[in-house]
Amino acid sequence: MQGTVTNSKRIEYIDSLRGFCMYLVVYAHICGYGYHMDSPHSFHHILVNFYLVLFFFVSGFVAYKKDVQWTGETIGKLLQRKFVQLIIPSVVFCFLFCIYDHHSFNPLWHVSTSWYWFTVQLFLFFLFYYLIMMVTRNTSESTKDFSLIAVAVILYLLSHSHVLFERTQVGTTLFSYLGMEKWRLFVFFCIGVLMRKHFEMVKRWINNPIVMAVIIVIFFMMVFFADRITYRLLEPFKSLVYGGASIFVIFSFFYKYQDSFSQEKHFGRVMQYIGRRTLDIYMIHYFLLPYHLDFMGKWFTANPNPTVEFFITTTIAAMVIALSVVIGNIIRLSPTLSYYLMGGKNNR
Repeated sequence: MQGTVTNSKRIEYIDSLRGFCMYLVVYAHICGYGYHMDSPHSFHHILVNFYLVLFFFVSGFVAYKKDVQWTGETIGKLLQRKFVQLIIPSVVFCFLFCIYDHHSFNPLWHVSTSWYWFTVQLFLFFLFYYLIMMVTRNTSESTKDFSLIAVAVILYLLSHSHVLFERTQVGTTLFSYLGMEKWRLFVFFCIGVLMRKHFEMVKRWINNPIVMAVIIVIFFMMVFFADRITYRLLEPFKSLVYGGASIFVIFSFFYKYQDSFSQEKHFGRVMQYIGRRTLDIYMIHYFLLPYHLDFMGKWFTANPNPTVEFFITTTIAAMVIALSVVIGNIIRLSPTLSYYLMGGKNNR
């Protein structure tokens, strides 16, 4: 059955997509932190262009709720929940990782750009989204959409304007500590919100053979030729096109083949389970990554073989994910630790 977007229950193919996103994150971190490799012939070289984009898109997609009364009280409750879910675990695990890896505790004050920057930025994006909805709560739906897009574009341009901020020490510090370079990703969070809100239109695009053909062609053109676009002023446009095309193609794949990701299929159950444990995996996987695989990175660079690299790295990623889930489930044996370290809920 083709998926119907509702606000009352989880969407199976979206949980599977979240699981896929988490796999991409672990895969990319193995290549970056383990292999220390950035070969143009590596899958990692492609993944870095859209795996974070995809994760923020999914976060925006599930963030949209219909018929919410955007009052100060509502936003306060939502932010309190997100603070427990995202900020507390980030600070605690960042502190523990500093001890584990013999780092200074500076990342605790600079957490927006440390290992756990993703969850901190995601909290900020929820804050931006909630405030936009509150300010525009008495306006038309088109005005809300326009406001969301306008703010996203402004933040996107600001994030690409680090040269302007870095003219002064104060600007440099502000740009760095607020993680403003990552604010460009808010536009993809907003794309997720808008695609969920206007899902009927999105389905028509997915089922339109011409639209799909054009977007697939754009996606593969970016995969193979994006590196050749080196003109600096085109960088923001290139990233936006690459990210947008990636989102649409991958989302369409999971939507079209959602039966393969259902609870009735073993693969679907595994992907959904990972998707519901993304916070556990994200927080714990840094402790389990193999950080000293430089010899493999050098071998892959000298002997490029994306297929071999893919299967080896996928095997390592599967082990890291599985062990992260096991450790997360052990932590969840304590309701208190589960609440403060695993996102404020049990998610059985």
